Amino acid sequence: MHIDELWKADLKWPDYFLGDMLWIFADEYRPGLIGDEDYCRIIVQAGGDWGWLFTRPLDDKYTVERTLAQISQPVSQTQLQKLGFIPWRDEYI
Repeated sequence: MHIDELWKADLKWPDYFLGDMLWIFADEYRPGLIGDEDYCRIIVQAGGDWGWLFTRPLDDKYTVERTLAQISQPVSQTQLQKLGFIPWRDEYI
């Protein structure tokens, strides 16, 4: 799973990318090093170094894909919270 797109945001975000857009990024990681953990995640970034994160272990990839499909545009922070996203800052990723 890999998505790297700009999606339309609602007008309640404090920051946007050009054209009131949000960056939607989804990926997965299969560890190559001992001790690393796998994951599947969605990141929603609204300019700057902050946004919302939804992450699960790779064996729960279906939940991440289903959650991604439930995001409707324009994307709102309320919608993301209801879907189980948590706030993040760039240094946490």
